[in-house]
Amino acid sequence: MSYSLLLDFGATRIKSALWDDSTGKLLDIKSRPCTKTNSTHLPYFEIPLAGLTRDFVSVCEDYAARYDYERIFICSQMHGFVLTDEKHHPLTDYVSWQDERALLTHGQEPSSWELFSHTFASDFQSITGMRLRMGFPAVKVLDFLRQHPGMTIRVLSLPEALLLAAKPYHKVHLTMAAGSGLVDFETRQGSQKLLEFISHTTQGAHVAFNEIVTEIVPAGELSVKHKTRLVYTGVGDHQCAILGAGNTLETLSINIGTGSQVSAICKKAPTGTKTERRPFFNNLQLQTITHIPAGRVLAELVNFYHTLTGKDGWEQFQNISTDDIERATLQFNLAFFPDAWGFQNGAGSISGLTANGLTEKNFWASLFRSFVQQYISAIRLFSINRKRIVLSGGKLAKHPLLINQLEKQLKIPCVAIPLAEETLTGLAQLAQTAN
Repeated sequence: MSYSLLLDFGATRIKSALWDDSTGKLLDIKSRPCTKTNSTHLPYFEIPLAGLTRDFVSVCEDYAARYDYERIFICSQMHGFVLTDEKHHPLTDYVSWQDERALLTHGQEPSSWELFSHTFASDFQSITGMRLRMGFPAVKVLDFLRQHPGMTIRVLSLPEALLLAAKPYHKVHLTMAAGSGLVDFETRQGSQKLLEFISHTTQGAHVAFNEIVTEIVPAGELSVKHKTRLVYTGVGDHQCAILGAGNTLETLSINIGTGSQVSAICKKAPTGTKTERRPFFNNLQLQTITHIPAGRVLAELVNFYHTLTGKDGWEQFQNISTDDIERATLQFNLAFFPDAWGFQNGAGSISGLTANGLTEKNFWASLFRSFVQQYISAIRLFSINRKRIVLSGGKLAKHPLLINQLEKQLKIPCVAIPLAEETLTGLAQLAQTAN
């Protein structure tokens, strides 16, 4: 009997399971909190790398005490990073995608976000496949090197950084490397144009990456309980969840979590549209819209409501009926955060206010309707027709009214995946094909 350990490093929790290679079953599924940020306030949002490494080793040791597994497979949140020097010594902790330091000005100089966005506003997406966002590592790497000009640094994703305390082979999977915002979508290597701009702006600083690979291959070794176990190249949680939810070339994926995405697996994702392109597995690509407001912004509104009333806003949100939605009169732009899809004029908004519409029921019904409408609007930007919509993620993705509204407006069958562990299922599928 051969086992593999599967780990999903999320923004706040680590999900884990053992995959039995002989039976194809997931065993001993667990979830535990991971190390939290040590930043007391924005714009900084760093998580101690030492703490994340301890979390990683602790989970591996916990399973090793009970199972003799051979391999470790990881997926993780994207758009965060650790910087190291030329000798692979960490220069930073793990800088999250939520970090906003690139908005800070440097004396009389403009912010790094202003510099980067001014230079690449028109062609960043054609280079990387992604809509330019302030939270991307590319922008914050520029910010770091403006304060440390002339340095040579290496950009690591979270799975790569976790191996620094073990024996790394210095490899990174394309799905993670592309999330840096520094990789050319077509060449699958660091973008010469972006890297030259950073070097020129920071007195000749040099940005390097580990070897970018497109297969799931060994990325390092970790000694646990006196046995060496292979750790494979970590992959993006976005792609892993789409794979694990059972999506194909005939489906459209809606994945709902802290943020959310609408995606379609393609042989070649279209260019020149309002959607983005991301690498996928087996030389396939994704057409996608990401950073659609979901759990994070809903939590802000629910917490505000609880502060005012002492009542449970989640209960109010989830108990909306079809009739309530039909009568809803408010319009929410839920893009409260700068990198969110639909962010405009520096803020989200609530419009359609009237004296008769100022009721709690109308507030929650309108919020639900606006939440659904995001996905309707996003899907209508896709240039392809699919036979089915697959919803995955947390409880919101399984809400019957959400499914009802999507089917009613889009005229496409929708199915919610009953699994709560799409990423772990995706990792198990990758483990079967790993080299």
